[in-house]
Amino acid sequence: METMAALAEEYPEVIFCHGTGYMKNDTNFSNYFGRIYQARYLSGIVAGMKTESNKIGYVAAMGKENSEVTGGIDAFAMGVYSVNPEAKVYVKVTNSWFAPEQENAAAEALLADGCDVIAQHCDTPNPQTAAEKAGKWGVGYNSDMSKDAENATLTSVMWDWGVYYTDAVERAIAGTWN
Repeated sequence: METMAALAEEYPEVIFCHGTGYMKNDTNFSNYFGRIYQARYLSGIVAGMKTESNKIGYVAAMGKENSEVTGGIDAFAMGVYSVNPEAKVYVKVTNSWFAPEQENAAAEALLADGCDVIAQHCDTPNPQTAAEKAGKWGVGYNSDMSKDAENATLTSVMWDWGVYYTDAVERAIAGTWN
C-alpha cells in the first residue's frame, strides 16, 4: 500500500486502487473494500451447525488491534451462536498475513484443544489441510479451499471483485473515475 501511494505520486496520470487498504489521495489513488463480515456470519452458521464438540477454532492473521480481522471473528462467532448458543470460538493469532508454518501450527493447536471445525483469516490452505488430516471440518478463506482439502472444507469465504473492477475500469475509460 505504501509503495502504491509513492507510485501514485510519481505517476499522476495513472489511476491506482488498493484492495483492503486505507490510504488514498484526492487525485489518482484510492482504496476499496467489501462487506466480508456478511459472508463470515454465514460461514459461522455453517460451522455452528456442523460442530459436535461445540469447540470451533479460528486461525487469525492479526490480533485485536486489526479491525478487519476482529470484525470477521465477531461476525463468524455471531453466526455460530445464532444456531448453536452452546458453541465457543477459540482464536489463535499468527501476527502475519502470510505465515504457512504458523497457520498450520495454530490449526493443529486448536485441533489438539478439541476443536472439530477450523475457520481462518489467513491466506494459505494450511488450516484446512490440518483439519482434513485430523478428520475434522474447515471453513476456508480467499479461495475455494475444497481443492486443497476436499474432505474437510464445508465452505469458503471468498472475494469476487469482478463487478467492482468492471465498474472501476469503465469509469476510468469514460473519464468519470474519482
